[in-house]
Amino acid sequence: MEYVIRFAISLFDLAVFMYYFHSNKKMKPVSKVWILAGFTIAAIIWTFVSSIKNPYLNLATLLIVLILLSFYYISGMWTRIINIVTFMGIGMLFEPVALLLLHAMNFHMGESYKYYFVMVICSFVRGNVMYILSKLISKKGMQIADFPKEILGVLVMVFAFTVLNCCFVILLSLEAGSEKSLLMCASIVISIVLTDYFMLYMMERFNYLVQKQYEDAMYREEMHYKDIYYEEAEKQNKEVQKLKHDMKHKLHELYYLVENSDGQELSEKIGAMCKEFEQIDEKQYSDNPIVDSVLRIKFGRAKARGIKVETSIRIPKQMQLDHGDIGVLYGNLVDNAVEACSKVPEGQRFVKIENKYQSGILLLVITNSKTGKKNKSLKTTKKDNIRHGHGVQSVRKVIEKYNGTVSFTDKGDIFEVSAMLYGIEVRE
Repeated sequence: MEYVIRFAISLFDLAVFMYYFHSNKKMKPVSKVWILAGFTIAAIIWTFVSSIKNPYLNLATLLIVLILLSFYYISGMWTRIINIVTFMGIGMLFEPVALLLLHAMNFHMGESYKYYFVMVICSFVRGNVMYILSKLISKKGMQIADFPKEILGVLVMVFAFTVLNCCFVILLSLEAGSEKSLLMCASIVISIVLTDYFMLYMMERFNYLVQKQYEDAMYREEMHYKDIYYEEAEKQNKEVQKLKHDMKHKLHELYYLVENSDGQELSEKIGAMCKEFEQIDEKQYSDNPIVDSVLRIKFGRAKARGIKVETSIRIPKQMQLDHGDIGVLYGNLVDNAVEACSKVPEGQRFVKIENKYQSGILLLVITNSKTGKKNKSLKTTKKDNIRHGHGVQSVRKVIEKYNGTVSFTDKGDIFEVSAMLYGIEVRE
């Protein structure tokens, strides 16, 4: 039984070392069979040497085993040495802890079950420390700060109860002092901690899936606004081509009317031509083609509802701002402004946009008229609230992506949104 426990601890410690090394170094193209064989042989050798109970020989053997296992990974000499020393150093820090636990348990020679209980507990805790360190080094840990406060509160309570339960179980097993109680204690502590890890893993996966879903939505939004831009550009081009094609014939007609001094028909023809030119929307809201295409679509709907539109936009033609982010930011905010204006009596409806760029900072301020009732919670008032309720949330995501800030101010009859994005470079 002694060798089985030692072998299990050796396997666990070496597995933790390889996970730690793998967190910041790439593995060489070696067959998994050879890796497993080398890993198992190393654990057997270390188990055999540790059973001799010579600390210096045990330490030297561990050092050699770790060096050999490290050659499975692509790494420089100094990086290899630092990682090995770090792993062994953290292991040595737990030696005094183990001695204190043995002393607290009134350990005497021959009480091997107490010794192995402490070994298992220390090895497990050491493995957890190395796991957390690996996550920090690889920067793959969860962004816990992004979780809602309610979830963070639950996590804190879960971890607090985990520590209390583990301490309670250990104290009970120490009072009992039997081999079975210590074995049960080790099993319960490991089970509790593993349960917490499984819970964290599930939350990490959920967080990843939510982020992936958001990225997919952003991609679809980007494709949507790209399609709008190209469709509008194609439509404008066809209208211009049609006018150019018809212009030659119409000029001939005008020339004929001038020669025959038919003033009335000439006036009618010129009036008809002017109306055709008016059908082409020559209004340009922005030099940036993507922003301009989004605003053309949104303001077209606004004007159809009798909403007065005012713009003051001075931004570069090309910015390092994703098309999808432009659509989400401008599209959602203008949609919200138009929706609020639609509930105001005609003649009082307006949407005003101020958009400026300076030294990598993009400022966007949208002001619109609204009913006098304040919406303190900023919840959507649209009928399709399930779909539209994510608008403000999507805007906040875009703002956070560019380390920006956004504020919503309800002034009663007027609503104002002010967004500021940083680090926006101009594309050549």
